[in-house]
Amino acid sequence: MRPDRLSGYYEAGKETLPPPERQRYQEAWLRRLVRHAWRHAPGIRRRLEAAGLRPRDIRGLADLARLPVLKKSAMPDLQRADPPFGGLAGLPREELRRVFVSPGPIYEPIGAAPSPWRAEVGLYAGGFRPGDVVIDTYAYHLTPAAHMIDAGLLRLGCTVIPTGPGNTDLQVRVAQDLGVNGYVGTPSFLLTILKRAEELGTRLALEVANVAAEPLPESLRRSFEETYGVLTRQGFGTADLGMVAYECREKVGMHLVEDAVLQIADPETGEPLPPGQIGEMVVTVNQPAYPMIRFGTGDLSVLTEEPCPCGRTSPRMLGWRGRADEVTKVRGMFIHPRQADEVVARFPAVIRYQVVITRRDHQDEMTFRVELGEGADPARLQAEMARAIQEVMHLRGEVRVVPPGTIPEGATKIADERTWE
Repeated sequence: MRPDRLSGYYEAGKETLPPPERQRYQEAWLRRLVRHAWRHAPGIRRRLEAAGLRPRDIRGLADLARLPVLKKSAMPDLQRADPPFGGLAGLPREELRRVFVSPGPIYEPIGAAPSPWRAEVGLYAGGFRPGDVVIDTYAYHLTPAAHMIDAGLLRLGCTVIPTGPGNTDLQVRVAQDLGVNGYVGTPSFLLTILKRAEELGTRLALEVANVAAEPLPESLRRSFEETYGVLTRQGFGTADLGMVAYECREKVGMHLVEDAVLQIADPETGEPLPPGQIGEMVVTVNQPAYPMIRFGTGDLSVLTEEPCPCGRTSPRMLGWRGRADEVTKVRGMFIHPRQADEVVARFPAVIRYQVVITRRDHQDEMTFRVELGEGADPARLQAEMARAIQEVMHLRGEVRVVPPGTIPEGATKIADERTWE
C-alpha cells in the first residue's frame, strides 16, 4: 500500500465546486452542446423536433426531462437507418480521428481532443500519479476502453504499456522487467495476473489499480489491498459516453464527473427519479464530437447527494445494480440478444436456446444451453457453435445440449444468474 497516494488526492477545481456553481457550469456547457448538436447532428435535431423542442427550450438541467431517452439498444437500428452514425456525430467525417466499433455493431466517432473521455479525473482520484508505469490490459482493437484509459494516464504523466488482454505469462514478465507499479483492466484479470505471478514464484511491484467493466466485490478488493498491497479503485464509463463516475479514497460510491449529467430515470417512462431510488442511468456528456444527450445506458444504479468526506462535492452513484434490459456485460464486453440470435441462426438443428451467465472464482462464464431437433450430431454442433460464439461475440462460450422441454417457453434469451456481494 502506498499511503502517500492518499494525500493530495484532488486538485482544487471543478471537483470541489459548491453545488450551485456546479449547476451553473453544467447548464452553460449543456446550452452550448444543444446548440452545437442542433446545427451539426441531424439525428439529435430530429429527436428535439419530434419532442416539439428547439435549443432555446433546453436552458437548465431540469429541461432535459422533456427529451425522450435515447436507448443504447436502439443504436444499431438507428445507425443502419442513417449510416454510419445515426445522424448523431457532431463533426464532419474528415474531422474525426478515430471510429470505434462496439458489439451491435455500434460505431462511435471520436474527435481530436487529447483526452475526450475525461478518464484522468478518476485515475487521479484513485491514486495514479506522474511517473507511474502502468499496464493497460483492456483490448486496444475495435472498442475504446483501452484508449480511454491510455489517454487519461498520459495526461497524468504516466508511462503506459499497452499489453491488452490475455497472455498472462507475458503480462507477468513485462510487469517484472519494466518495474510496473500500476494496473488498469478488469478485476478478474488482475486476480489472474497476481495468482500467476505467485505460481511463477515472483511477487510483482503493483501498488495501484483502476478496475472497471465488471463489478468489484468487496471481498475481492480486500484481497487485492490486504493480500497483495494494491490500492484498488473502480470507475464507470461506456464506449458511448467515456468516464462518467469514479471512486475516491473513501470507497463510498462513485463521484460524477462535472462534464457528465447523470439522471436516474424510470426505465419505462424516462422520468427522473429522486435520490435513493433505483433506476436506469441516463447520461448527457459534454462531448461535441459525439453529443450524447439523454442517453439511456441500460444500467441500473442509485444516486446520493450526501457529502463525501474526501471533499469532492458532486453527487455519487452507489454502484451498479444490474441491467434494465436483456443486454448484459460478460468479461467486460456487452452481449446483445441479437448476437445470440446470429450465432444460433447458423445452426438449423437448434430448436430453442438460452444464454446463461454465471460466475465462478470471480470469473464470468457464458453457456449456450440448446435443445436440438432429431438427427442432430451434438458433439459436432458443440464444437462448431463454440467457434461461432467466438467469431460473433468475441468471447469464449460453452455449448451445453439439454433435453427438449428443458428451456421454458418464453424464457429470456439471456439469463444472468450471477450474484454479487
